[in-house]
Amino acid sequence: MINHTVIPPLTVLLVAGLHQFRPPVGIADLPLGIGIVIAVLAFDFAGYWFHRLSHRNLVLWRFHQVHHLDEDFDFTTGARVHTAEELLHQAVLVVVAVLIGAPPLYLTVFGTVAFAAAIWHHSNLAVPRKVEGLLRLVVFTPETHVAHHHDQIEDTDTNFGFLFPWWDQLFGTYNVRRRTPQWRIGLDYSRDLGMLALLFVPFHRRQLKELALRPVASSAHDSEPVR
Repeated sequence: MINHTVIPPLTVLLVAGLHQFRPPVGIADLPLGIGIVIAVLAFDFAGYWFHRLSHRNLVLWRFHQVHHLDEDFDFTTGARVHTAEELLHQAVLVVVAVLIGAPPLYLTVFGTVAFAAAIWHHSNLAVPRKVEGLLRLVVFTPETHVAHHHDQIEDTDTNFGFLFPWWDQLFGTYNVRRRTPQWRIGLDYSRDLGMLALLFVPFHRRQLKELALRPVASSAHDSEPVR
């Protein structure tokens, strides 16, 4: 709960304190609606690359794997994030906010929308096929995000976006495969762990070999989206 009730408000307060260091001309000078749209796109773009790097870098993956160890796919999966990873992600958002001159309100809007989206696309809800087909054009749906939680790495290393699928489509990591009854959710070394145990997962020595052998996002995979 700390990840979603304590850290984000502290991040907003930090952005408020750093707002004096914003560039001479920033999105705060634009009309409110336009500024919020640009900020949300910028934060989501940064989130895409942070998420993708968390799958590439073995140190970051040690923390991000906590999110993928869940062997079920439901709304609680969206909240299963290691505190260290959440702190790093929030730090990235702070840097982006300062660079584009985003006021605290814009980060608050993004954080609220992103949290709701995380609950939504991890919800495992059955959406009518036609409706889902339209929704997936603009946002990630449970049907599109579940591929990211498939225990096969060719699916796990796709669909990195937080809100929008456009970054994955642009950079060749978008995955349109649909879940089948044979799919296993989690990782090939998933374990059903409690909250306290999950905090210590990144520091387990026994996983060093497993992580070192993980075939992280080959160049061929980067250039060829899964269809």
